[in-house]
Amino acid sequence: MRKLTLSIITAALLLAAVPCWAGIHYKSTTSTVAEGSKARNSEIQAEGWVQGEKAKVAFLESNGNPFTQQGTYIVTKDGGKTLYLVNPQEKTYAAWDLQGMLGMVGAVMNGMGPLLKIQFTDPKTEKLAEGDGGLVSGVPTRHYKYRTSYTMTVKVFGMGNTANVVSEQDIWATTKLSDVGLGVWLRAEPARTGNKEFDKLLTSEAAKFQGFPLKVVTVSTSTQQKGNKQTVTRATTEVTQLDTNASIPASAFEIPAGYKETQIAPTQQGGGR
Repeated sequence: MRKLTLSIITAALLLAAVPCWAGIHYKSTTSTVAEGSKARNSEIQAEGWVQGEKAKVAFLESNGNPFTQQGTYIVTKDGGKTLYLVNPQEKTYAAWDLQGMLGMVGAVMNGMGPLLKIQFTDPKTEKLAEGDGGLVSGVPTRHYKYRTSYTMTVKVFGMGNTANVVSEQDIWATTKLSDVGLGVWLRAEPARTGNKEFDKLLTSEAAKFQGFPLKVVTVSTSTQQKGNKQTVTRATTEVTQLDTNASIPASAFEIPAGYKETQIAPTQQGGGR
């Protein structure tokens, strides 16, 4: 009897030494498929833990993005205002400026001078539909559909091509979840061009949906004005598992002691540092 009592006390002390709180745990898959293009298809499998403004997103599998290598994760304690990319294999971490990364296209566009010039004209964003979206991972959602169109001209040394781009986006969003940290990974923002005025027009309508997106399907069609060649890209992000009462250890949102701070090079290419 004494041994049994001692075992129970020991187990209780061990549990008390690792405090846990209820939060949200989810898994999601993001896939991109390009038709009529030499671009490689990609897929990112992520696992997330959220508690209020705190969030951690670990990349379980990624075959197309150097910033989301398998085993790395991003972490925040302030709802994404400050993000860190952590690499357990190299025992390093680096500040991750998400908005800066989204604007990398603009940096290239503004920095190449006469070598490369990209122009966007005739932007238009419209809401096509809104209604009941049913359940996604057991959570009620509302379905929104938007269409964004614009003309993009790319010139190299004054010579280039012009394409008409039409992007249709279906969003299944929920207002049943309120933890701000969900927005670190579950987003539905259009890609940024780096041109502030143009980006404002693109996001003005899409920013009006309520809640966090649990599923987003974006189909973009680019049609060259010369030759009428089309490239269709389909990107899908979907939460496949969701637990809204998960037990999360406090250490989940901490950068391990002894990790070295580094920097993410904005011009990084490929899978290495």
